[in-house]
Amino acid sequence: MEHIKSDIYIKLDAHVRVDQREVRLKDMASIYCTDEELMQQVKNVPVFSFEEKDREKEVISILYVYEAIYRSLGRDFQIHSIGSSDCLVDLISGKQPSKFWSHLQVVLVSLVTFFGAAFSIMTYNEDAGVDDVFDTMYEMFLGPDSGNGVLEFTYSVGIALGILVFFNHFEKKGRRNPTAMEIQMDKYEEDMVDAYVKSSDRRGKSLDVED
Repeated sequence: MEHIKSDIYIKLDAHVRVDQREVRLKDMASIYCTDEELMQQVKNVPVFSFEEKDREKEVISILYVYEAIYRSLGRDFQIHSIGSSDCLVDLISGKQPSKFWSHLQVVLVSLVTFFGAAFSIMTYNEDAGVDDVFDTMYEMFLGPDSGNGVLEFTYSVGIALGILVFFNHFEKKGRRNPTAMEIQMDKYEEDMVDAYVKSSDRRGKSLDVED
């Protein structure tokens, strides 16, 4: 009777962060197999280790993962890849920054963001002539020299509410959609990972079957 090989499905992540130098397959991929014992063995396959102290990033090819699995467990199964073809692994240092430094960073970023946004709004108002628009509206509806600050107040409140609504701050956490900033940050991370992988391939620094 012909032996039926087990199927192993691997979904390799594009970018992972680990806190230990020895990286196993379960740290960088999702694995599924109908054979529970085999699946646990595959999850615990050691893929590589960070040997150099100053090296904290590594690009791993899916082919290198195949080789590591076959080297550890033999070839009595079929592997199917349904994820990324390369994985960028970041080694996170165990030393955490002080709370004071973390809070200071938050304060500095908040101040820069606040004053930068305020300056942008002021320059936009100056370029668009918003003060002249308000003066014209006051004169049209209330007569000359009748400005009372209502338009300026509602305009300021409208900007604040518009920002809050735009960034989805009123939605429940369980139903909240990604904000525009989160989407841009995700795109930036994807571009960064893609650029690092291509750079490692060009320099021959990525772990592949040829290494």
